[in-house]
Amino acid sequence: MQPASKLLTLCFLILMGTELTQVLPTNPEESWQVYSSAQDSEGRCICTVVAPQQTMCSRDARTKQLRQLLEKVQNMSQSIEVLDRRTQRDLQYVEKMENQMRGLESKFKQVEESHKQHLARQFKG
Repeated sequence: MQPASKLLTLCFLILMGTELTQVLPTNPEESWQVYSSAQDSEGRCICTVVAPQQTMCSRDARTKQLRQLLEKVQNMSQSIEVLDRRTQRDLQYVEKMENQMRGLESKFKQVEESHKQHLARQFKG
């Protein structure tokens, strides 16, 4: 699971935990759908995010609220992905510049040594 999807799942869990308090119906397969789930390192399911199916209770205020929250989480996820791409690009640029700076520093040291040797030869001569 990528960091962005982990963050998306975490945000969604937090938003659902703070906004929804309804208990699941007796038969979840009929009116609820799984949006996301998380697994531990051994592959066991440790949490599952469920929500009413879109066809159920379409006029219900909680369904509308859930849909709005889901859109916000999706927008946040997209923003995080854009920021991640920008950060990766910026990091590559910084690494490239660091390499170039090391190369320049090495060349300056060579020029400085050459200059010192040249001055030493002039004083001997």
